[in-house]
Amino acid sequence: MRSVVGISLLLLIQPVVSLAFVLAPLQRWSLKGELLKACEAKDTSKILKLAEELKPLNPTTDIRDSFNRLEGDWKLDFTTAPAQEVPEEGNGVNTYQTIEEGIIYNIINRPDRKLKIAVGAEPTRVDRVALDFRTIEASQDSFPKHVTIRFPPRNFFRFVAKAQCFLSGEAYDETKFKELAYFDLLFLDDDLRIQRNSEGNLFINSRLK
Repeated sequence: MRSVVGISLLLLIQPVVSLAFVLAPLQRWSLKGELLKACEAKDTSKILKLAEELKPLNPTTDIRDSFNRLEGDWKLDFTTAPAQEVPEEGNGVNTYQTIEEGIIYNIINRPDRKLKIAVGAEPTRVDRVALDFRTIEASQDSFPKHVTIRFPPRNFFRFVAKAQCFLSGEAYDETKFKELAYFDLLFLDDDLRIQRNSEGNLFINSRLK
């Protein structure tokens, strides 16, 4: 009797599961299209709503297993970060992001100079990527033609964090240290990335073809 009931339940559940499996990609495709249109229209309230709706449809369930999915060139479509932190496109200004071998390069091309900011990236949780700033490179036609500013090495900050924990009697937590700066991945597929950084700002990026 139990076997018959089990089989009956399975037959009832299976079509529902199969339907959900088919509908999820279609729903993602539809919401992504709406989101990109909202980004073009700069409709902030609609962007925030659609970003939340896409979150449970995220096909990347564990970034630690799919970290290479981040690699490639990306352009920024929308952010809630303050305007002074994000150069505005136009008038000869071009910005994009390249991710390769665990390094995020933020590229800012201006008519008179080029900036390249390198940030180390390491997945620490199923949906979190820890960041550490490495270098800022500036190139221009006039003297000096190339300048590189290096941030203090991570081991220096690790030493300071360990010393602070020792003096306060707290246990040192390596993951907590790494996550002093981070972003949480809300959605990532082959051509769209939605993330929220440690300051609470939302970023929506689409992959450059």
